[in-house]
Amino acid sequence: MSHCPALTNFAALLCCLLPAAARAEDKPADKSHDSLFSPTPAAQMREFDTDRPDKTNSPHTVDAGHLQLEMDVFAVTHDRHTPARDFVRNDNWTFANANLRIGLTNSVDLQLLIPFYQVNRDKDVSVGTLAKQQGIGDLTILVKKNFWGNDGGKTAGALALFVKAPTANHFLGNGKVEGGAVILLGASLPGDFDLGFNTGVSVIANDTGSGHHAEFVNSVSVSRKIVGPLSAYAEFWSNLSAQSHAPVMATVDGGLLLMLGKNVQLDAGVNLGVTRAAPDVQTFFGVTLRF
Repeated sequence: MSHCPALTNFAALLCCLLPAAARAEDKPADKSHDSLFSPTPAAQMREFDTDRPDKTNSPHTVDAGHLQLEMDVFAVTHDRHTPARDFVRNDNWTFANANLRIGLTNSVDLQLLIPFYQVNRDKDVSVGTLAKQQGIGDLTILVKKNFWGNDGGKTAGALALFVKAPTANHFLGNGKVEGGAVILLGASLPGDFDLGFNTGVSVIANDTGSGHHAEFVNSVSVSRKIVGPLSAYAEFWSNLSAQSHAPVMATVDGGLLLMLGKNVQLDAGVNLGVTRAAPDVQTFFGVTLRF
């Protein structure tokens, strides 16, 4: 049997080039120079990830030069008893409670949390009086910095710093500047589960009208794909105030997430209070859009 030298040389060349091409595919793209004004190419954007609908925020940031709008279309909160355990029942509705996330660099994003419209109603069932307030809520500005795992790996970590500006009227807000810091961690678990963990401290204005105190917030969330584009999560969240005799707030939360294509996500869920100080129940429906 005769051999063709040209065919043999071509086959040898393929054997050399294919492993090199495979190694080039495996190597992540260099996005260190991407910025707000030099956006990450669409083909190099990381997997879709959000800070909602659970309270446990992701350690991943939005790709540089891209926008992500995460929003409660509506949320309804009911509390049969206020923390004072009096006869006041509270109901709160929020509409278009938005978080606009802007990728500044490959590892930093800026977030503007804007509660566009809310209605708060307090009813004193002992005397039958009703107090109702409505309007825009307080604006929160947050900066998130990812330190590792943004574009791959089994773990990821980030730090978020935030400040609240008192943009709400005095019926809906306390008129005080507040802020804090949160450590954000994430990990891939066996069985295709994903773990999220947040721990942070906030500096909150005292109810007396003067001075501030610390509040410590912790949450852990476990999520997993169920079938196709449908996922689910379960979460535990707590808030412990440094004020003397302040009650602990804690909730257990759960919900569903549905991906529509690569850049749209719908979600719905419920948060249940497990301590007296926490609201009894909150239900919500939301959407996230990436541009």
